[in-house]
Amino acid sequence: MMDCGGNPDTSRYTPLETTGTETPVKTNVTDEVTTTSIPSVIQFAAPMYLCTEAEGNLTVEVVRIGDVTGTASVFFATQDASAKAGQKFVGYSATLVFQPGEHVKEVSIELLQDERWDATLEFKMALSEVSGAQLGLYLHACRAKIIDDDNYPTNKYSDRLTGLSLMAEYVKMNLGDPVIFRDTIKHIMMDLLKGMYFFLTLYLTIYLIDVVLAPREGQEHEGHGGEHGSEGEHEGGHHKEEERRMLLSGINATARFIARRLHEEGGEEEEEEVGFIPHELIIPHHRRYTAMVIAALYIVPFVFLHLVDYFRVQMNIPYCVRKTTQSSLLAKFLNYKEAHRQNINIGEITMTMMRDAVEVCDFGYMKILSVIGILLKLFFALIFIMAENKLAVIPLICYPVVLGIFLYCRERITIEANEDKAKKQDEVVQVVNEAVTNYRLIADFALRPSIVDGYAKAIERLHGQEKVAQAIVTNNMYMAPWLTTLLIGAWMVYGSLQVETLGGPLTLGAFIATINVFKEVGMEMQEIYIECMEIQKSFGPLEKICYYMNLDTDLFDRMNASRKMLAHGSVKQQESETRKRSNSSSSKSSRTSPKNYEHADSHAAFTVDTIDIELNKLSFNYDGCQVLENMSAQFHQGGLYAFVGPPHEGKGTLMKVLGKVLLPEDDGGTVFIPPHLRVLHLSMCECLINDTLMQNLLLYTPIEKVLGGIDRVKRICKLLGMQEKILVHIDEDTPMKTWASFLSHTDYARLNLARAFIMNPECLVIHKPDMVFSSDEVTSVMELLRKHVNERGLELPEKTRAVRRPRTVFFTSVTIQGVNFADRVFEVKHTGHGHRSKPLQVKIISGKGLPNTDTAGITGKSDPYCLCLLVGKPKTRLTTSTANNTLDPVWNFSGEIPFYVNEDVLKFCVYDSDDLKDDDFLGEAFLALKDLDSTGFAGELELMKCPKGAKATIKVQVKPCPEHGLDVNPSELRPISQAEVRDSAKKLKMLE
Repeated sequence: MMDCGGNPDTSRYTPLETTGTETPVKTNVTDEVTTTSIPSVIQFAAPMYLCTEAEGNLTVEVVRIGDVTGTASVFFATQDASAKAGQKFVGYSATLVFQPGEHVKEVSIELLQDERWDATLEFKMALSEVSGAQLGLYLHACRAKIIDDDNYPTNKYSDRLTGLSLMAEYVKMNLGDPVIFRDTIKHIMMDLLKGMYFFLTLYLTIYLIDVVLAPREGQEHEGHGGEHGSEGEHEGGHHKEEERRMLLSGINATARFIARRLHEEGGEEEEEEVGFIPHELIIPHHRRYTAMVIAALYIVPFVFLHLVDYFRVQMNIPYCVRKTTQSSLLAKFLNYKEAHRQNINIGEITMTMMRDAVEVCDFGYMKILSVIGILLKLFFALIFIMAENKLAVIPLICYPVVLGIFLYCRERITIEANEDKAKKQDEVVQVVNEAVTNYRLIADFALRPSIVDGYAKAIERLHGQEKVAQAIVTNNMYMAPWLTTLLIGAWMVYGSLQVETLGGPLTLGAFIATINVFKEVGMEMQEIYIECMEIQKSFGPLEKICYYMNLDTDLFDRMNASRKMLAHGSVKQQESETRKRSNSSSSKSSRTSPKNYEHADSHAAFTVDTIDIELNKLSFNYDGCQVLENMSAQFHQGGLYAFVGPPHEGKGTLMKVLGKVLLPEDDGGTVFIPPHLRVLHLSMCECLINDTLMQNLLLYTPIEKVLGGIDRVKRICKLLGMQEKILVHIDEDTPMKTWASFLSHTDYARLNLARAFIMNPECLVIHKPDMVFSSDEVTSVMELLRKHVNERGLELPEKTRAVRRPRTVFFTSVTIQGVNFADRVFEVKHTGHGHRSKPLQVKIISGKGLPNTDTAGITGKSDPYCLCLLVGKPKTRLTTSTANNTLDPVWNFSGEIPFYVNEDVLKFCVYDSDDLKDDDFLGEAFLALKDLDSTGFAGELELMKCPKGAKATIKVQVKPCPEHGLDVNPSELRPISQAEVRDSAKKLKMLE
């Protein structure tokens, strides 16, 4: 039906349930729904797009499915999320018009590239204001994830960038944040104001003593000078610690000593002593009023400084720095490759987020700002000293040079001691974490004493390392006082010979005052030294954070897989449209299954519903150990598929690959699931979030955006057999962990299944859903899965069933009852023609005649290291240490590759380690393992592709260890009948 303007009448179209990760929006559902009324639906082609900032642009597809005979339009717009328009991408909005017969519109979003590291950021894209069609309930919005390809903290990062140079890059990264940069400038300006106030108070004190309180003519000058010095010292006692240290008496006395020693320039010295100080009263002939003015100039700026420090507290520097580091670490952890995430110590990563991130901010970045503030103050002190007492410049020069050299020499031992202490803290946290997580195991097996003893020993190890670290810190702390003491001792030896009582030109007061100057400057320098020690303390945590921030994630793999799936999906959809047109004369076509189950395309409202899920030569291995090999199969949408087989033959791995938990390698075949389908891998582990029962069911999806609302949620819970004592909490705000102690394993299993049915995914993957249930309960659970497939969603309106997406379920089963509900059954079983996988011992002994790629000149040589790995298996990588400044390195490195097969090739690569640029390639060598006998290989390998035409070799030993070998029998996949399942179950124990 068309309206008067020639546009389709959308009032008859039923709002659809389409796919995506976003929750549905509210729509008005009409009562008229028939299978012959095929709506036109506009939505995104996928719920998530991934890209890198280096690509320059992101292409997004907006598709129209269903009736494409008319004209339709929709408004497209980007929306800010963690990625902001103008910073990471160029905001874009436009009205997209679909002409008759047009299925796809492409939108290009410009990405903004920079060299600054960022966490993986996202922005949203939304469709609205549709005309001539309807919006998909889920895919009316999607997300774009920008993968940052820069290193943390900057692209100069490498394993050999440590200490101060790494901290400099960290500071540079933070200053790249506009908010942090702005607040840092404010912070420095505030310290500048405090330095100016310090400078002002020094000269106000001198002016008060030398001008306002100067004795009248005829009074003894020298005697009153000492008195005034005492007054100045008493007045300074009310100042802050830093302002107290520059004692006026020492300055004046030492200045007079210099004037007498340089008596031939006495007139000039007198002019220098005047400096910035006027010689007249501010209010002529009124000393008291002038003193009051001086007091006001002393007090009023201090009020302003109080306000400045109060405002400083409100700034966001530490909050922004900590938040960026901590949130980015968590985001990285959630995107790690599965192998990395499984090998991470939970206690260590927890302490890295909570302790190390705070230390790097508070002891690193913020302490650097504190040092800058002190240096600004010393800058004004230096101006004062140069004008009043040049001799005090001596400690100002000695302290930074000596203390800087000392800190540099002690850097590595200090970092290692603090990191060893941090590791012991991590061990303590890990023991506590394991005790909390495994309490039931500890209680059941009466392990409480051993766990407590283990915890006590972990604490003892921590305390022992704390003593070591504290001893190092104590020795470091004493360096500045020792330097002060030595300088004063040297002055006592030299200066005492210059005192008047021993025939020298120096007064006793000047001699003592100079000692005070050394003390006070030493105290200032010690304060800077302590701050620098705190900064040095943050080097170790920063190195650990950089390690975790730069671990490999699976985002690039997921991006490539997503793009392949989108391209394959586009081809498949075109094929479906062609097939639909060619079969338009015959509307009835069906595909049979062992249960005579009718496939979704028998009554498919949309051609996308007829696209099959496919496995094409799927293979998968764990660190070289092959588990799945060359599996191929096709699954029609709208089916319930069971997988059976003997234990430990790859069923769980296959479920994870289908559920996109694991991704096959580039040469490991493909898994194709139409990109518009939501895929949920449902783990049957006992997982609770620390929130209410409702939030544990909805997982923070707003209830108003859940199909069917609260009534559907309650109906699903009752269908799953949840106890009434659990359901009474569904409307409460009490966190579930406060009352969940009575939940059984089956209660947790029901909770997991309820989450899946409420989310309502188009493709559901479950490993052993029937494992914890009794035989009667297995039947009930499988009936619900069957109903979820047949009705295209559980507890949804029947009138919209025909235009809903088909539901597909993949599951493994441990019971015959579960298998009996399946449309098709597949056996996962070892092929029987496997191979022997063996560990490989590798020793990299030395190199000879390596090319020199250093640019340091004639005396500079390469700093070579060698890595080896099995070609095509990057997880088998081994790396030697770096041999410094040599072309004939000796490494004597030994390592072991856990698994290899005869067809593998071992590759050796030699590099020159560089701190300021990428490591230089020095050559490579290969060793085929197919002819390797039990004695292995020992000898020299010639390096190929050496720069400068060098003829270089490396000496290695490679030996297999068959006594530790494993039989690797990869599994294959084949469909079997229900009768075969029953006949084989007893012999093969498939259903265990």
